[in-house]
Amino acid sequence: MKVDMHLHTSKSDGRDSLHNMVEAAESKGLDLIAITDHGPGHGSGITEQQALETKKEAERLQPNYRVKILAGIEAEILPTGEVLLESREGLDIVLASFHGAPSEEVYYRAVLRAVTDPKVDVLAHHAWISGRFAPIAQYDDDLVELMATHDVAIELNSKHALPSWDFLQKCKDRGVKYTIGSDAHKVADVGSVAWARNTARHIFKDEGLFMP
Repeated sequence: MKVDMHLHTSKSDGRDSLHNMVEAAESKGLDLIAITDHGPGHGSGITEQQALETKKEAERLQPNYRVKILAGIEAEILPTGEVLLESREGLDIVLASFHGAPSEEVYYRAVLRAVTDPKVDVLAHHAWISGRFAPIAQYDDDLVELMATHDVAIELNSKHALPSWDFLQKCKDRGVKYTIGSDAHKVADVGSVAWARNTARHIFKDEGLFMP
């Protein structure tokens, strides 16, 4: 199954409209996509109401396309670990991610709390801190355990080639499911998930894909 479950449109910081992103997914033979514009708290985030409007727009487009269109949000994780999303009602999928963490310690403290939030389906681009990150093994172990306990999936993010294979092996061993995402912000990048698909094949043996 060819999926891309992390796409941004011009409603947040993407370049192209929902319609154009769907057209690109259809032309590239994808089976399923998820529109996940940034939510409140991000510099270019949309409101929860706007995310629901995207959902309605996707429902209007769906009869014209073979590719299944999900609509959700990429919710911001605050340094406190709070997920900045009042309600997920009506949304198909909620990714949670922490942008701009000042240190690994702050990052881990935040995500360890965030993955216990019942609104969260997926932890996105784990271990991304402006291109630098020193994994802390004990925190990674704790994070995997919490994700397994709270049924939170891990994203295989092709844009950043994250998380590490070591971390993903821990996820696989603990039964944590995964998603595949390009993190595309333009039509040219829709479906650009070669790294994620290769990783899923080698580590997860193509089993355990999270489906909302």
